Amino acid sequence: MTFKFRSRIFLYLLLLLVLFVASQATIYTAVEWAHRRANPYESFEEGVEEVVQGVGLTLLLVPILAWVAWIFSRQMIRPLRTMAKTAERIRGGKWSERIETATMPDDETKSLAETVNAAFDGYAGALRRLERFSGDAAHQLRTPIAAMRGMGEVALSRSRTAEEYREVLGTMLAELDRLTRIVEQLLQLSRLEAGALRSRFVPVSLRAVVEQVQQIYQPLAEARQSRLRIETGALDPKVSGIEELLVELLGNLADNALRHTPAGGEVRIDVSTSRDGGARLAVTDSGPGIPVEFAQKIFDRFSQVPGGESGSAGLGLSLAAQIAAVHGGRLELANPGQSGARFECWLPAGRAAEPG
Repeated sequence: MTFKFRSRIFLYLLLLLVLFVASQATIYTAVEWAHRRANPYESFEEGVEEVVQGVGLTLLLVPILAWVAWIFSRQMIRPLRTMAKTAERIRGGKWSERIETATMPDDETKSLAETVNAAFDGYAGALRRLERFSGDAAHQLRTPIAAMRGMGEVALSRSRTAEEYREVLGTMLAELDRLTRIVEQLLQLSRLEAGALRSRFVPVSLRAVVEQVQQIYQPLAEARQSRLRIETGALDPKVSGIEELLVELLGNLADNALRHTPAGGEVRIDVSTSRDGGARLAVTDSGPGIPVEFAQKIFDRFSQVPGGESGSAGLGLSLAAQIAAVHGGRLELANPGQSGARFECWLPAGRAAEPG
């Protein structure tokens, strides 16, 4: 046989009440017995009558005390009922509902409610990330998939030469590479939004990050007849973070700069320190620059930088800004409306970027 939580609390309180009555009767009896031993000539019947009267008065209070215990048990489970009702509404689709904790006393119940609210926040965030990822993937993958399908159908519509088939397959492979890059960036964004990366933070050398990016993008710069120049001097600032993510951040900035730099131009990567001991990464190109009205929009997902070449998913700058935020820093366009776009990323140094 099982009892509801409120009934169990009431039974516990009732048990305490019974123990209280029994202890009262025991105390009355012990006191009367001691008094009887000290005064053996007093009437035994009178002593028993006094004990009975004392216990009887206590028993008269039992119904009142039991009613108080029932009301008290109701008050004790009221916060739990509130939590249960809120959870039921959230399960019904009202994701913004939360348990009201402002009026709760600062005890274990409030701590439990705040923990449940935090769990609801995490659950709602996971759902938002899933919906956003699904929407982004559907939005961005639909066009290249349709393009590859169209190319395949056209290629199979009639007999063609081996050279023509190779050309179609090469175009389809290029689209497939673009799809792979889009999926990788979307997954990276989804992981960053999960907020579970800070536990992996370690001291990272920005010089090592810059050297890796130079090694990766130097062939691309040469292919585009552009110059990739690195200026770090003797500086080697340290930040707390994840090295591969910082390489991704700087690599996206370098890739974006090379896409907007004409042949014969230059992309420069600068590393410096700030007055507060933090570090600054700056990437400057020799392209036409970015108009003022696009200064903030370029950090939105799927936003295309005006004047750039086609084929970009519009995720690079958004991903770079997200990585900077995860590391406790910020990414901004330093010179909107001027020729030669300059992106600056400010990162806190040392333990300042680590989680508390």
